Amino acid sequence: MMGMNRPLAARVEMRGDRPRLVINDRVVNPLFYGLTDCPGSRWSWEEVPSRNIQVFSGHGISLFQVDIWFEQLFDEKGKFDLSLVRRQIVGVKEISPEAGVMIRLHVNAPGWWCRRFPEECVGYADTEPKKEKDWGLSRPLAGDNGCPLRASFFSEKWKQWALDHLSVFCRELAETTEGNSVIGIQLSNGVYGEWHQFGFLEHDPDTGSAARNAFIEFLRSRYRTVSALSKAWGQTIIEWDKVGVPDSSERELIDEGILRDPSRNRWVIDYYQFLHNDTAELIIDLAKTVKKNWSRDIVAAVFYGYFHGMFGRLAAGGHLALEQILAAPEIDCLCGPQSYRKEARGMGGTGHSRGLLGPVVRAGKLWLDEMDEPTSYVGCSWDTSYESTIDDDVAVMRLNVLHPVIRGAGMWWYDFGPNALTPDAGNYGVSGTWDHPVLMKEVEKLAEIVADRVELDCARGADVLIVHDPSSFCYTVGRRLNFNCEELGDKEGNCGDPVSAHSIDSLTEGLLRSGLIHDEILLSELDSHDLSDYRLIFFATTPVLTAEQRKALKEKLSGFCGHIVLLSFFGWSDDRQMGASLAHELGGFGPEIVEMNRPVQRLELDGAVDEQDLVEKMQVVKITAPVTVVGRWEDGSLSAGFRKEETSVWWYFAIAPGNPALLRALGRRAGCHVVNKNDDTTLLGCGLLVVHSLPGGDRVLRLPGGKTFSVDLRPRSTTVIDVATGQILLD
Repeated sequence: MMGMNRPLAARVEMRGDRPRLVINDRVVNPLFYGLTDCPGSRWSWEEVPSRNIQVFSGHGISLFQVDIWFEQLFDEKGKFDLSLVRRQIVGVKEISPEAGVMIRLHVNAPGWWCRRFPEECVGYADTEPKKEKDWGLSRPLAGDNGCPLRASFFSEKWKQWALDHLSVFCRELAETTEGNSVIGIQLSNGVYGEWHQFGFLEHDPDTGSAARNAFIEFLRSRYRTVSALSKAWGQTIIEWDKVGVPDSSERELIDEGILRDPSRNRWVIDYYQFLHNDTAELIIDLAKTVKKNWSRDIVAAVFYGYFHGMFGRLAAGGHLALEQILAAPEIDCLCGPQSYRKEARGMGGTGHSRGLLGPVVRAGKLWLDEMDEPTSYVGCSWDTSYESTIDDDVAVMRLNVLHPVIRGAGMWWYDFGPNALTPDAGNYGVSGTWDHPVLMKEVEKLAEIVADRVELDCARGADVLIVHDPSSFCYTVGRRLNFNCEELGDKEGNCGDPVSAHSIDSLTEGLLRSGLIHDEILLSELDSHDLSDYRLIFFATTPVLTAEQRKALKEKLSGFCGHIVLLSFFGWSDDRQMGASLAHELGGFGPEIVEMNRPVQRLELDGAVDEQDLVEKMQVVKITAPVTVVGRWEDGSLSAGFRKEETSVWWYFAIAPGNPALLRALGRRAGCHVVNKNDDTTLLGCGLLVVHSLPGGDRVLRLPGGKTFSVDLRPRSTTVIDVATGQILLD
């Protein structure tokens, strides 16, 4: 029991191999129910939100999340009024007196502030800010993905305003009766509060004067003198105030393949490094302010770490300074939704997070997935073609809830239901997404399963490793998207960076459905990470390796007994120059750049076939060194192959494989353990084996260590097994 009157003190604590949410010295289930920011479903005391808080509270959920905006608390004349946020908390507490509440606090500048200080707002390289709807009920973030008028992350005036107001908010709320129930502040800004640059999918932010001034200060710190800057950029810079911000044509200039050449386009690379580094510093400063001004332990949370399903626009609006955020002791919790790719969502998908959970968990940060997926009960207001059934809803919910749990993380149900398409709205009005007896019974079962394992470690027996370097995307070109295209990301001219989506998304989706168990690490972790348990290592997004990193990599892999897979433009740059010779020096595959009108790679390995179509004309890599061939381009040139060395086998794929059967064959070649020989999403960890299957059928599931389970899976189902007892918990 958390206690009705005792103030709640919350922290995230690393115990064993995973971070735990600890409230008043007790480890608790990291499962939340969250209201949205939408009119009609955002205020906890109103009829429909209140109903949904009640049903979740009655089915085992005691943590809740609510939204509040600075502009709802501070007016133009400086008046501060906490009544709305206090009422938000009371709305939860009246239903669930012992609940813990996380506040999603939107620290955005109000519209009046932006209109008063337009020079402090975001600039777009390709367009001007457009006026938004200014009547009716307001959803302040509705226009974030367009080209809205928003305060720049890099405005010193706004930053000071936000920090000052955050200090007041924390100090005063912490001392109220309602503040006693607050366990966390989720700091939000950017597109949908998720710390993406405003308008980043279709446009190129931030070119405003505030961003330009901050960029110059970043360069002063890095280069010290104008002459050093001129030398690095290969340009004649007369004085600091002549420095500009890259426009869209300069950001979309490709030197080779998908990459920028640091010897020719250091300007653009520096700009993106500034964009991500300074955004991370801003987030850290906000978290420090929360910690300093709250009178007891509190969880500082933030949307950050997105990597999967970023539409090839990671440099423009992704989260590339992950190392900075993970190193900050003031940040306890990172959050994000499941991947939005169709291969991940819905029945038959993988249900994985957009974040890289391995590095987050190892850093001692709690990760929370946001499950905002619709159900058959309410439909999907933004996709009228959406179809489901209650049985499918159950299977998908099991997968989405337990996927982060087996990785040592948590999640929340984020309820768009009252704004969706409740089938019987004519008779019953709107409803929450999961306000159905079958679905709520499932919530209760899942909460019990997670509670039984909240103290367990999340040992998974992974013998496959993926190495990623988010910061390398400052060197990678991803074009602006066009929302007028029929399918975002799938049409010619509308795919951002088409190569990396395979190395990030297709590879992960394929591995999750291969029966192999994988983990992921950052390139910066490789030197200290123990590789002895791994048989297969993918270098997935590592096109830039400095001289020091190359030396360390050779030493690290010199005694590795296993299979090493190099993908796409591995080692193509050393951060000073770029080219095939640098890649060959490390990999030895004799790579060469070739241009193809529509590159299609066909792979074949042990009877498994995989084919990737990059859709558009572009430069890709072919192999010229002697290898055992496993893949070719349509013109017959080599795209994939392997060679054996003394203790290891080295592979190269111009485009990452994604077919589960081919990845399973590759894993078997490497001696990896295969839990499931069928193409079902198969998850292992935290004492659970989870199998999500579209076709169903008889399965023999073999765990590392030798334990075997024979099960008959229902079609379109998620089966959950206790690995210690063999008991089927859910089928």
